[in-house]
Order: sequence, then structure tokens, then C-alpha cells
Amino acid sequence: MITVRRIRIGEALLFKQMRLASLRESPSAFSSTFESAQLRSPESWSEQADSTAQGSDQSTFIAFSGDSPIGIAALYTSGQGTGVGELLQVWVSPEYRGQGVAIDLMDAVFQWAAENDFRTVVAAVTKENAGALTFYREYGFEPAERAPLDAPDDAVVLMKQVEYALH
Repeated sequence: MITVRRIRIGEALLFKQMRLASLRESPSAFSSTFESAQLRSPESWSEQADSTAQGSDQSTFIAFSGDSPIGIAALYTSGQGTGVGELLQVWVSPEYRGQGVAIDLMDAVFQWAAENDFRTVVAAVTKENAGALTFYREYGFEPAERAPLDAPDDAVVLMKQVEYALH
């Protein structure tokens, strides 16, 4: 059975495990690298994990199959203004792709976003990541009217309104 929940305070090792797995398996999908992530201090992992485990500005969700973590997704308040969140770190373990795990993660993200007064979710996806682009479009994301200033040159920027997000 697949379950999704928000990361909890004190779960920095779980967060690190999922982030490193995603960077190792899908290096071209992220702006960070596996090598740079390995150099992070334990304190930086703890700070990031704990900051997304509470509050209403950012959140990280983990998908599990039984007790095994199999996916991750995060939403952070964007610098674009109030009500806009940036979708980050979305990844599902290859053996679970195509089984609805990404939909479960997005549903959890958008449910949390709705509960915390986000109006829009923006995702920057590298042009080469055809699978992710297809998934986001099927989930209801559309091309953004204007890209955030910090979007990479090789990214397609997509957006989805929160009030229409849940299936």
C-alpha cells in the first residue's frame, strides 16, 4: 500500500536518503548534483528537513510503500509574491513509476497548498525531462505566462492553479 505524508521534525536522514537517491538516479532532472549534495553538512540536512516539516511556507512530502520511502516532492513559497509556490525535488523511484505514486505526491502537495493559502504552483522542468513534462501536463499544469527570474535557461516553466488541483 502506498502512503504519502509530510516529513517530520528529526527526519533529516530520511530526507537526505531520498534526495541523494533522486540525484543519483536522475542527475539531469535537478539543478543540484549528487556530488554537491554529498558535501553538505549534517546540520544543513537537518535545517532543511526540519524547516519543511512545520509551518506554512514550505513542506516536503515522502511517499512510502509499506515502510520503504519511494518518492519525494516539496513545495516552497516562491519569491514571486504571496500565494505562489515552487514545486521542487519531485522524484519517484523507478520501480514505482507509472503506478500513481507521483499523482499521490501531487495530491498531497496541492491539498497542503490549498490549506495554506497558496493560489498557484509553479514547476521548472528541464526540457530533456520528457517524462516529467508529460506527467505535469496530464496533471493539469500549463505553460507559465512568464518564467521566474531564477528559472534555468533549459527549463520549461509550468503552472497550475491550486483551487482546481485536486482530482
